[in-house]
Amino acid sequence: MTNVEFRLGEMEALPVADDSVDVIICNCVMNLSPEKPKVFEEAFCVLKGGGRLAVTDIVATAQLPGEVKQDLALHVACVAGAAPMDELKSMLEGAGFADVRIAPLNGSRDLVREWAPDKNLEDFIASATIEAIKPRRKREADMATD
Repeated sequence: MTNVEFRLGEMEALPVADDSVDVIICNCVMNLSPEKPKVFEEAFCVLKGGGRLAVTDIVATAQLPGEVKQDLALHVACVAGAAPMDELKSMLEGAGFADVRIAPLNGSRDLVREWAPDKNLEDFIASATIEAIKPRRKREADMATD
């Protein structure tokens, strides 16, 4: 395949040139970063104008209890690091993204309930799709319409 390339790196410092990536796809690891705003800023930098961020991750739908935040097993499971949807939207917009959409997935409550049945996690978190677009600069937008 010539249109896919895999590289080893860190979310906060991606091993690709700025303005060189069309799409960033990620499945439930951004919650592991204690520097989520930096992750989104880095994603914005490497995306080309018009590029897309398409992520599935766990989001907080209510304030997480302290015992959940401190549970290392739940942190590794992308639960304890879940950010509230409004904070995620602010982080993405603060990085420069537009058309930010965060949508909890129907049926995720049942799945979440199974992770730690004694903690009622489904009352605090959900799996969600997180999508955003890096706006085109004026010149890029003009070229796209020619």
